[in-house]
Order: sequence, then C-alpha cells, then structure tokens
Amino acid sequence: MAGLGEQEAGPARINRMAIVFFFNRKKKEPKRLAKAQPTATQKRSSFRMPVEFDVSFTLRGRPGRRHAVANDLSAGGLRLISDEDFLPGSVLELDFVLPDAFLAELKVEKEVYEQTPFGLRPETLKVQPPPFHPMQMNATVLATFFVPSEKALAHGMKFVEVESSMQDELQRFIHLWQLHYLRSRQTP
Repeated sequence: MAGLGEQEAGPARINRMAIVFFFNRKKKEPKRLAKAQPTATQKRSSFRMPVEFDVSFTLRGRPGRRHAVANDLSAGGLRLISDEDFLPGSVLELDFVLPDAFLAELKVEKEVYEQTPFGLRPETLKVQPPPFHPMQMNATVLATFFVPSEKALAHGMKFVEVESSMQDELQRFIHLWQLHYLRSRQTP
C-alpha cells in the first residue's frame, strides 16, 4: 500500500472522455464617431441650420451694395435668397450679423478661477454668452434655383477665403444655436 504523497503505479483508466475547445475572442474595436461624409445625394459635411437673417453683398467686379436674405446656414456656406441671378463660380462679398435674440434666454457654464489663501480655486458660473461680431465673408455661387414660395432665386453658396476669426465666430454661433434648440425642446 502506498503512503501519503506517493502514487500507485498501475494502468490508467479513463471512464469519460472530454473534448475542450478554446476560442480566441477578437477584441472589440472602440466605436468611432463618424463624421458626416458627402454622398451622391448629400454633398454637405456640416450641420445645416434653418436660420434666417439679412445680408448685404457686393458682386466682385460690380459696384454697389445689394440686399438679400440668407437661410440654411452651415460652417461651410449658406443659401442666399435674392431676386438677382448669378453665374456659378461668381464670388460675393457678404456682410451680415448673425441673429442673437435667442442669447437672452440662454445661459452657458463658464469656469473661472479665484485666488484664495489656499491657491487657485475653480468656480463654475452660469453666464449669458456675448453677442456675435459682424461677419464679413466671401462666398462663391455653387448652384442657383427658383423657389416658387418665395418667388425669388436661391443660390447655394460656399464660403471661401475665410479668416480664422470669422470661422471661429460662425462655429460659436452654430454651437450656441444648437444648444438653445436642444434645451428649448426639453419639457421642464
């Protein structure tokens, strides 16, 4: 008889057979947010806003200021409603002020730092955003079509030669407008 810690020698007996399969799971890749990509039917890669405002413009190479109404604003361009017809590729110098009436009821969080005996301490305040600066941008005409309800021509415009300060102000407007829109849809 074998003692503790010793094994008995003898034939090995297998009563049951088990087959085990090991599968290697593929690691899940983190989901990436897809940027809006232009397609054959949708050529825009930026969010469009149905906002309407007045625009003064000058057609390059032609003297005189004219007035029109803009709508469907995005970071890349706008739709200009006018009674004038422009050839595709025409460049207009646009002057406008973005609508800011909605800012009166909008509060955003702003983090400020206060110097205390214990060092700088962050504090979050709710403040009203400042009004928008006047915009001066150039845009080229991409397409023109007739709008029966307006009885006027609509021009699809793309911003060109945009200064970074104007692009920043446009992005700020779009962000605040979206924030206002989302907050106003929520029920209290």
